[in-house]
Amino acid sequence: MDIGLAVGGAFLSSALNVLFDRLAPHGDLLKMFQKNKHDVGLLERLEDILLGLQIVLSDAENKQASDPLVRKWLNKLQRAVDGADNLLEEVNYEALRLKVEGQHQNLAETSNHQVSDLNLSLSDDFFLNIEEKLKDTIKKLEVLEKQIGRLGLQKHFDSGKKIETRIPSTSLIDESDVFGRKNEIEELIDRLLSKDTSEKSPTVVPIVGMGGVGKTTLAKAAYNDEKVKSYFNLKAWFCVSEPYDAIRITKGLLQEIGSYDLKNGNNINQLQVKLKESLKGKRFLIVLDDMWNDDYNEWNDLRTPFVQGDMGSKIIVTTRKKDVAGMMGSGSVNVGTLSREASWALFKRHSLENRDPKEHPELEEVGKQIADKCKGLPLALKTLAGFLSSKSEVDEWTNALRSEIWELPRRPNGILPALMLSYNDLPAHLKQCFAYCAIYPKDYQFCKEQVIHLWIANGLVQPLHSGNQYFNELRSRSLFERVPESSERDGGKFLMHDLVNDFAQIASSKLCVRLEECQGSHMLEQSRHMSYSMGGGGDFEKLKLLSKSKQLRTLLPISIQYLYRPKLSKRVLHNILPRLTSLRALSLSGYEIVELPDALFIKLKLLRFLDLSRTKITKLPDSICALYNLETLLLSSCDDLEELSLQMEKLINLRHLDISNTSLIKMPLHLSKLKSLQVLVGAKFLLDGWRMEDLGGAHYLYGSLSILELQNVVDRREALKAKMRDKNHVEKLSLEWSESDADNSQTERDILDELRPHSNIKELQIYRYRGTQFPNWLADHSFLKLLVQLSLSNCKDCFSLPALGQLPSLKFLSIREMHRMTEVTEEFYGSPPSKKPFHSLEKLEFAEMPEWKQWHVLGKGEFPALQNLSIEDCPKLTGKLPENLCSLLELRFSGCPELNLGTPIQLSSLKWFEVEVSLKAGVVFDEAELFTSQLEGMKQIEKLYISDCNSLTTLPTSTLPNTLKTILISRCRKFKLEVPVGCCNMFLDILTLDECDSIDDLSSIELVPRARTLLIVSCQNLTRFLIPNGTEALDISCCENLEILSVACGTQMTSLNIFNCKKLKRLPERMQELLPSLEELTLSDCPEMESFPDGGLPFNLQHLTIDNCEKLVNGRKEWCLQRLPCLRELWIEHDGSDEEIVGGENWELPCSIQRLVIVNLKTLSSQLLKSLTSLEFLCTEELPQIQSLLEQGLPSSISQLRLRSHIELHSLQIEGLGHLTSLQCLEISNCHQLQLLPETAVPSLSELTIRDCPNLQSLPVKGMPSSLSKLYISFCPLLKPLLEFDKGEYWSKIAHIPEIYIDNEVM
Repeated sequence: MDIGLAVGGAFLSSALNVLFDRLAPHGDLLKMFQKNKHDVGLLERLEDILLGLQIVLSDAENKQASDPLVRKWLNKLQRAVDGADNLLEEVNYEALRLKVEGQHQNLAETSNHQVSDLNLSLSDDFFLNIEEKLKDTIKKLEVLEKQIGRLGLQKHFDSGKKIETRIPSTSLIDESDVFGRKNEIEELIDRLLSKDTSEKSPTVVPIVGMGGVGKTTLAKAAYNDEKVKSYFNLKAWFCVSEPYDAIRITKGLLQEIGSYDLKNGNNINQLQVKLKESLKGKRFLIVLDDMWNDDYNEWNDLRTPFVQGDMGSKIIVTTRKKDVAGMMGSGSVNVGTLSREASWALFKRHSLENRDPKEHPELEEVGKQIADKCKGLPLALKTLAGFLSSKSEVDEWTNALRSEIWELPRRPNGILPALMLSYNDLPAHLKQCFAYCAIYPKDYQFCKEQVIHLWIANGLVQPLHSGNQYFNELRSRSLFERVPESSERDGGKFLMHDLVNDFAQIASSKLCVRLEECQGSHMLEQSRHMSYSMGGGGDFEKLKLLSKSKQLRTLLPISIQYLYRPKLSKRVLHNILPRLTSLRALSLSGYEIVELPDALFIKLKLLRFLDLSRTKITKLPDSICALYNLETLLLSSCDDLEELSLQMEKLINLRHLDISNTSLIKMPLHLSKLKSLQVLVGAKFLLDGWRMEDLGGAHYLYGSLSILELQNVVDRREALKAKMRDKNHVEKLSLEWSESDADNSQTERDILDELRPHSNIKELQIYRYRGTQFPNWLADHSFLKLLVQLSLSNCKDCFSLPALGQLPSLKFLSIREMHRMTEVTEEFYGSPPSKKPFHSLEKLEFAEMPEWKQWHVLGKGEFPALQNLSIEDCPKLTGKLPENLCSLLELRFSGCPELNLGTPIQLSSLKWFEVEVSLKAGVVFDEAELFTSQLEGMKQIEKLYISDCNSLTTLPTSTLPNTLKTILISRCRKFKLEVPVGCCNMFLDILTLDECDSIDDLSSIELVPRARTLLIVSCQNLTRFLIPNGTEALDISCCENLEILSVACGTQMTSLNIFNCKKLKRLPERMQELLPSLEELTLSDCPEMESFPDGGLPFNLQHLTIDNCEKLVNGRKEWCLQRLPCLRELWIEHDGSDEEIVGGENWELPCSIQRLVIVNLKTLSSQLLKSLTSLEFLCTEELPQIQSLLEQGLPSSISQLRLRSHIELHSLQIEGLGHLTSLQCLEISNCHQLQLLPETAVPSLSELTIRDCPNLQSLPVKGMPSSLSKLYISFCPLLKPLLEFDKGEYWSKIAHIPEIYIDNEVM
């Protein structure tokens, strides 16, 4: 077996084969040259040279790793072949253009890649230009041909090995089926379950071992252990990998625990505060997989939010580096290689899985020797076993055993001989497909469908079924791994192990790269296929490097960070992308692009794959219809796209079109003229233009299909023309009628009967069906055996439900707006019940059923898997519910005032119980005692929400389960808290009391249940409140009669926020003593608040906000804030009524303040500001003295300055800003009289924002500092024409700035 990696030759081989097809003796290109009487000899000479080069290509591949001259020769050959390919593509495109434009009548009927009409005639000028370029290409190839002898390259003819066809075996190890790791797993689980009070919380448990040894598998086995699951309140898994990014890690953990808001942006402080709050008081398990960073300071910053967790919290870290493990924790779990027995067990499972080892004793003997050579490394064992699983001859196994590759020294990057063996066994077409995937970063989950589309667009694969076959073959060799949690609906997601990814990068010979990893211009010039990580600033700075990538064939943005509405710079769309004229595949998916330039696709005429999914485009540019080579167009989830171009029929090679989840778009009639279309996903047939015959003839429908305006179908015969039963690739079907009455109910049922889909259907939605009964196929469990999701909505004439209980795969069922239905009968469960009815159903919802009165309960164990039950707006429902919902996790009743369960039901697994609008004293029972009994039986309950239940008077807090973490009581007018009978051990995370008018006095420590966070909202009669023990955060808002606020001893509160409490005059007394941990205090709209308590505020206070508290601000001399050494942030928003302090003495602030926001405080002095020597952030609003403050000077330590709503500000002089040597960010907004800025900007400035300054006439464009990286200008009408893209007077002077935003458009 040859030793070597070079796949560059595999890409070359593919390109050469494409050229040979073009240059075939009877091919259209040759005939075109003959017809136009041009030099056919040039094409023949080109073919001869390419043939001569092809026969030494294999030898060059093998020698390039050790011979730099051969490597250089191959790189030059790649460029020359690409040039020839682009040249012939140019000819082909021009021919297609003439065909489409109809210059030759008989060409309009064909849709082949190449032109098939011999009468086609291109202009002489065009051919002369092509001939010149062709001669130049031939000269370059002749030079390379002459060098073959000097380089010692030998002729070598390909053996023509073909792909072996077989069903791919499972390559992912089941998490419960781990070989040879029993002791390590037990040790790790013991560590996780230990609760040593002497250990710091959280405890870090490092798992250390070499790449591919199974660290992640070990962590997964423990992470999914049942004892571990029940021990921890909260779990999160994040793959760190490289490069280390604290923002990305924090966002990822927040998303894992369900607390991430995309709008949080990239503010690391806000993100870490949010993470700290989410983890506070919880016993958590966090896994940080694949950690490389050994910077202690960065780790210390990252771990800060973790220390708020409860005792027993743990962090698992997997790493290859012992120093990382030592820095982060102690007592590492060291993962060594597998024993010989375990190695063989793993190897045998993957190599002989479908064969009886007893029938192949000779394979077992050789296999054990091969397993020994893998040195106990699971990745090597699994990969090599996958490679040999398709080999049935002993000689093939023996060749692998005796290969010279085992003797090669291990590469520094960890590439394994086993991987090399598996790779070298691949045929050329699989090598290039595998190497292409080097564009994906480590740990990135890629979609199978996308990979195959990209392969096809670049000529690596021809028909679609071969793409599937190639992908499955690579997967069967364990080069791709299925992500277990990924949905089957999208074909699943896959990833490559880190070492496999390393290997792909080497194999691709730098042809397939990630932009972030390109080192030097030579890599950019050499690359052909590239991905990059989408950023948040328009990506101009990153993508301007592509000016050196003229031969780029693939450009793929990848979303690694969690970005909120990422934008793409106008400079990228207009100036950078149009220069990449060799592109075959381009994705702009996920960018918030509203409009695409028309010129873009005029330049990118060789595109075969275009992904515009999840963009904000409203229409497609006309030039997109000039992409005559385009084969795949993805427009899914383009929510604002209103129409497809009327000239779409020009896309004569379009094979795959995805318009799924585009709510505004209707499928135009002319789409039927796309003769090459093979796959249409998300089609919408509107039956006021389309006919059922058209639908019947559409054999290319895939994925989702919607049929609208079905009231226009006359009868069964017309419905039959749709041939719905033949559409075996449609998995999601929506049938929709308009709001109208039917003439004949039986006809309506017949029509729906004939719209019966293929048995492959997985999701079905029926809207506004006009019949009174559903056809039988809806209840046929032998037919709808794959149906997972069913929605029946607004079928207002139906009086009964179909018998759905025996559908074997049904997981989600929604029934809404069935206006005539009065009861759910026993027929609903189906018969005969061979299994428990609805045995797979996980979510069931009923809504807006105005006449529904009774639900007949079968009592035979129905709904055994149901996790979520919701009943909304069913005002007459009174009857029972199924009694033993043992799997139910969430139960919600809303708008069911008559609902009476009679007796408590079995809800032993319930975690979330919500009731909205009930007239019962016991909420869902006539008696309050029954409701108490029901709550006591919910042994796993975590969340309890009760609202608009006006008969509810109290809750039995002493008997509620200790598992309860969140209680919300809202708009329950008679509800009051009572002193519990006996001991109450419940300790909530959040307690919310909202609009509970009967609550008046909460001054007893026993009344309020203990909770970490208390939210008291709009309790209008509340006059006294005692903050109970255990409270960490308290928000009181809109309690207009609250007069007295006090604190119980021992409260460790960190946050107190009071809003709109009109009668509250004072904060709690002895705050320094009773609230020593208070860090955050907000007082807003408290007009009677006059002063802080005697002794002042707690010394640990870090954030103080005072908003619209007139009396308090006017008494600021007595605040004594200078005594607060920890105060970092101060926000004061006033009404301008402040006066100078009597006696001329000024109030003082601590020099520790770093962030200061002052609004409408006219007595703020320059002297006070200058005393703040640590000030970094200053925001001022509505200060009449702003001009003098600027002239007298601000603290030189300021790095961010925001000047907002200063009517008096007419000009900004450099003297006011020049001394701010640390200033990085400057914002000027809503300054309507501002006309002039200083001609020279601050040298250190990196970000400048100017917003809503209608009279501002100019910018200091000549004096813009080189450090400026972000420029934001909006609502400045006099500046806008000067900044116009590519035209304005200022444009050339600002075009170099990496991020430019003009009126919220990214330039």
